[in-house]
Amino acid sequence: MLITRPNHDVTTNYLFYWSISLIDLAKRRKISVSDLAKKRANLKEFTSVVLKTKPTLIVLNGHGDDSIVTGYNNEILVNTDNSQLLLNGSVVYARSCKSACKLGPQAILSGCKAYIGYNEDFVFVSEEAKVSHPLDDKTAQLFLEPSNQVVISLLKGHTPAESNRRSKEAYKRNIQKLMSSSSSKEDVELIPNLVWNYMHQVCLEPLTS
Repeated sequence: MLITRPNHDVTTNYLFYWSISLIDLAKRRKISVSDLAKKRANLKEFTSVVLKTKPTLIVLNGHGDDSIVTGYNNEILVNTDNSQLLLNGSVVYARSCKSACKLGPQAILSGCKAYIGYNEDFVFVSEEAKVSHPLDDKTAQLFLEPSNQVVISLLKGHTPAESNRRSKEAYKRNIQKLMSSSSSKEDVELIPNLVWNYMHQVCLEPLTS
């Protein structure tokens, strides 16, 4: 598994910390991990590690758009031009905004085995008081634990489609929990954001004849 973990702003810092458990799980399952953390999440290092290790699973944490996913300081790591070189033969999970619109389909056409990502913004809500301790943020947990489930399921050997489904089931459980009568007004207001991720998380795979 190759995982990128830039941490140059609040959003990426949350993803940086919430990915630690994924690295730990991979190591426990004797899966080799290339952890491109902090400034190592740059194009030169990413390209070098991909070509050297040919990872079967690539996890991208970072800002993105229709056709790109970025690393440290928003340096572009993957785009529609280099996806054949860098994503060919891998299963990809991009925890990034909108990259399943153009980059994902292009990656599939270029030989990527599966691309799980978002065809709209990936969103999460955080608590201001917990910004310096992301793993203690119970609000962010409602969003980041279900997204982590994609990678957890893949590491446990489930198919990309099943891993996507299990992640969406985790979102659904959190939505149902917040719909209970005991939820505060603030908690209820989180529901549309959770539904948003649930609706816009997609699993793209090659068409089979």
